[in-house]
Amino acid sequence: MMMEAAGELNFMQRIKSLIGHGLTKLIWTRLVAVPQTQLFRTIISPDFPDLQDLAAKCPLIMANTNDLYEMPRPTLAKVVNIGGVGMVSDVKPIPEKLPDHIAKIMDKGDGAILFSFGSVAPAYKMPMRWKKIFLETFKRFPNYQFLLRYEKNDINDMLPPNVHLFTWMPQTDMLSHPNVRAFITHGGYNSFQEAVLAGVPLITIPLFGDQSKNARLAEHHGFSLVLLKGELSVETLSGALEEVTTNPRYMETAQRLSRMLKLQPVKPADLLVGWSEFVAEFHTLENLEPAGIKLNFFQYYSLDVITLLLSVLLLTLVVTTKLLKFIFTRVLSLVFRPKKEKKA
Repeated sequence: MMMEAAGELNFMQRIKSLIGHGLTKLIWTRLVAVPQTQLFRTIISPDFPDLQDLAAKCPLIMANTNDLYEMPRPTLAKVVNIGGVGMVSDVKPIPEKLPDHIAKIMDKGDGAILFSFGSVAPAYKMPMRWKKIFLETFKRFPNYQFLLRYEKNDINDMLPPNVHLFTWMPQTDMLSHPNVRAFITHGGYNSFQEAVLAGVPLITIPLFGDQSKNARLAEHHGFSLVLLKGELSVETLSGALEEVTTNPRYMETAQRLSRMLKLQPVKPADLLVGWSEFVAEFHTLENLEPAGIKLNFFQYYSLDVITLLLSVLLLTLVVTTKLLKFIFTRVLSLVFRPKKEKKA
């Protein structure tokens, strides 16, 4: 989840994925499952079941993702993807849904470009060098209106005329505005999903956590450019803005994916309600439990089978080698054996 990759992985990425997968399970067990199980047993009951056993036997898992924009992967029947369930943006027609002062700005010029790094990494905490890079870049695009989520007033005297700060923005509604041309984001999963639903191309600057993976996922689907934070400059950001706003394939790809989401045969809300009612009716769904929860580590990864096959292969190679060596030695001994002299 934390890897800077989507789709096909190269050799080093596969090594990191394998190590990360193993370490994640180990760390989660030691730092989360075991301590919290002990906490429940202390506060609630000494007989409280192990959290790992509860997780393995839970009847259903509802995941905040969607098959249309997540990478294809093997999964279970008990995993129901409901990504985008709370992001329906058709309550009121535009521009009624937007405050007047925001709508007037977004209607200006050649288009509007949104900027937000979410609530976990507020933009006002960026280093001043970054702030100057963004403002100088935005100044180079006077025909576009830049709307930034920014909670402080420390850069008010530096703002170009086409840059507007807001302590809070109705992001979902703003992304749905027809004049939006791009969204500069840190790559948080909610922002990613909102942009997909609205059909808006991205310029993604991942900061930490799953944001690198989300950024590469959007890039893989063809509606985003990724800028690494270590490479951020006026030139790189200007180039990304120029590419996304002038190359129609980014908007076309984003709009196509948005249309697919809106026309998907079964809506996430229907999955949520339907499966919730189904579980409420039957409580447990043992028939959806995978056999893997009963296997130990060696069985789960078929290490016992692999060990046996490698042992047989090794034994076969050893026997074959010794046999060939024996045959080769015998042949050589016959070829080079001195001939007996005939008696006169």
